[in-house]
Amino acid sequence: MKLRCDLHINGGSRKLILVPSVTETGEHLGLKLSAVLLFWAQDPIVDASLKHPSLAGQEFQPDLIAFDETGAVKLWVECGKTALHKLKKLTRRYPQARILVHKPSPQDATRFRKELETRLDRHEAVEILAWPEGRFKEWMGALRENNEAYGESGERSLNLVLNDHPVAVDMLSF
Repeated sequence: MKLRCDLHINGGSRKLILVPSVTETGEHLGLKLSAVLLFWAQDPIVDASLKHPSLAGQEFQPDLIAFDETGAVKLWVECGKTALHKLKKLTRRYPQARILVHKPSPQDATRFRKELETRLDRHEAVEILAWPEGRFKEWMGALRENNEAYGESGERSLNLVLNDHPVAVDMLSF
């Protein structure tokens, strides 16, 4: 599933094409798109090149990233399943950055938060944002190969129309 997106959010417009890697599922792309919309104001980059100076020597590629005015990493977003090993390295390598994991359900987020608390030294440095129960399924049902979205977003909420489907949702924090 490839997602071609024509996005009109918070008074700005962008075109975006999300192409899955070999291991990425449709669900993963749906989470990526919602993360792009949630962090719209930070001008996020999807699939940033590891050639970027701030990612030099980095073995991990983010699902979504944003840089500050100096080019330093200010936001790193992982969508869906994420290895604890990766988060451990990220929290050490980018202590000033906001590290966030975006999950499709409260159950996934709760389970992951418990795992972080027991297995990650700096677990409080990782934010988890999840879709409310059943809402991600609705989101995925509205996605098509060609998508149009109009509306507003904040870092915790979406209030928009996606392919003629209204979406008004507040994400949950864990």
